[in-house]
Amino acid sequence: MRNIYPFLVFILFFSNACNFLEEPQPADALSIEEAFKTAKDLEDALTGAYDAVQNGHSLGRNLIVLPDLMGGNASYSGGGWFGLPEIANLQITTTSWYVENIWTQTYRAINQVNQILAALPEVDENDSALTSEEYDQIQGEAAFLRGVLYFELVRMFGLPYETQYLDSLGVPLMLSPVLKKEELQFPVRASVGEVYAQVVTDLDLAIEKLGTTSPRGRANRFAALAYQARVAFQQRDYSKVEQLTKELAENSPFSLTETPAKFFREKGTSEEIWSLLNNPGDGIVGGNLYSMFADVTIRREFLQEGFDKIATQSQLDMVHAAGYAVVDLRADPGILSNAPFISPDSVFTRKYTSDSDTPAARWAEFVLMRAEAFARLDNLQGAVMLLNKIRERSLRIVDENGYEVPEAAKVYVLFETGDVTKAELIEAIIRERRVELAFEGNYFHDLMRLKRDVQGMPYDEDKLRLPIPQREMDVNPALVQNPGY
Repeated sequence: MRNIYPFLVFILFFSNACNFLEEPQPADALSIEEAFKTAKDLEDALTGAYDAVQNGHSLGRNLIVLPDLMGGNASYSGGGWFGLPEIANLQITTTSWYVENIWTQTYRAINQVNQILAALPEVDENDSALTSEEYDQIQGEAAFLRGVLYFELVRMFGLPYETQYLDSLGVPLMLSPVLKKEELQFPVRASVGEVYAQVVTDLDLAIEKLGTTSPRGRANRFAALAYQARVAFQQRDYSKVEQLTKELAENSPFSLTETPAKFFREKGTSEEIWSLLNNPGDGIVGGNLYSMFADVTIRREFLQEGFDKIATQSQLDMVHAAGYAVVDLRADPGILSNAPFISPDSVFTRKYTSDSDTPAARWAEFVLMRAEAFARLDNLQGAVMLLNKIRERSLRIVDENGYEVPEAAKVYVLFETGDVTKAELIEAIIRERRVELAFEGNYFHDLMRLKRDVQGMPYDEDKLRLPIPQREMDVNPALVQNPGY
C-alpha cells in the first residue's frame, strides 16, 4: 500500500494545483474502499501520515523556524535562501516559497489523515484482524495529527484567538478525503473560532481514544493532553490549562532532565512528550537551518531582553557583591558545559545538532505553562515553586575563577513567594519561557497570546499573518486573501 500514497490525487492545496484539473486521473487514484482493505493498510497509511507531518515543510521545521524569524528571536544572515530574509523582515509575499510549502505539505498531511479516518469503519467491518484497541489507537492518532496541524495553520494564517476575532478568516477545514479528481473540493476559509472548535474536538477524541504509552515519535494520551493544554493557553483559558497540566503532572512519567542540554543531546529522555523523529529526507529543524546552513542567527534584542535579564537586578547586585557571577547553562559559552546552546560569539544557536529530532512537546514548556496559569489564578506559591525548578536546573553561581559554588544558586537566583508581586512573577515566567523555549517556535505565539508588539508592530498587524499562497488563490475562487496582500 505504501506505493499508492505518492500517486494519490493531490488535493486542492498542492504546488501543481492549477495543472491538476487539466490532467487525466492517475491510475492509482482509488476509492477509499479499494485503497484501504486491511488493518495493515491503515497502519501503513498512519506511518505515511507521520512522515508527512514531520516533513521539513510542515511541523518538522518550517512551522518552528518561521515563527522564530517573525517573532524576533532569530534573524537571517545568509543569502536569499528561497525567501527567508523576507520572512525575518516581515516583508512576506503571496509567492513565498516557504509559505507555499507550509500550505501544500500541511494540507497534504491532513488529506492523508482524512483518508485514514474515512476508511476506518469500512476496514473495521471487513477485516477481523482489526481489534477494537487498534481501531481506537489509529482513530486517536489520526485525530491528534489533524488537530495539531489545524492548530498550527490557524495560528500562522489567522488572527489570534480572542472574542473580537473569532469570526475573522481562519483556514479551510477539510474534514473528508480527496483521492480522485471527482472529489476535488473548493472550500472557503472557516472562521478562527470554527477552526479552534475543530481542533478541540479532534484533540478531545484523541484524549478519549489513546493509551498512555506509544513508540517514540507516535502520539499517546499525554501528547494529546499537552496539545489541548497548549490550545487552552493560546485561548487564555488559564483554568483549563491548570486542569490539563495537573493531569499531566500527577499521572504522566515526565520530569526535567538534569541539565537543559541533556534533552537535546540524548533521545528519549524523561522530558520528551512528543518528538518528530529525524529520518533521512525529512529536512527537519536539527539537520537543516539551525545547524547545516548556520544562517539563522540570534538577534541581539533576544540576548538583551532574554538571557541578560533572567536574573533580576537585585539578584545580580547580591551575586556581584559576594564576588560571584551568574552562568546560565542555556547560554554557557563553555565554562561549565561542553555543549552550549549559544556559540561563543553569541551569533548562532547550538541547541540542535545535525541528527536532532524536532521537539514538538517537552516537559519544561508545560512546567512553565502551569506556573503561569498558577500565577494568573493567584496561586503565587505554586507558580514560584515551578519557576524555580526551571531556574535551578539552568542557573549556576561561579566564583572569580569560573568554578561553580555549590548550592549558591538557591541563595541568590531562586525566588521566594514574597520576593515579587503577581505582575512581576508573571513577567518573570514569560521571560523564562522565552529563554527556555528559544528556537522551538514558541515566542511568536506567546506574543500573540499576550497581545504584544512584534518587531515594533501591533500584534494584530496584517503583516504578522502569513498570506494565502497565490497559487491557491488562482485555482480556488472561494478563497479570500488576508488583508494587506
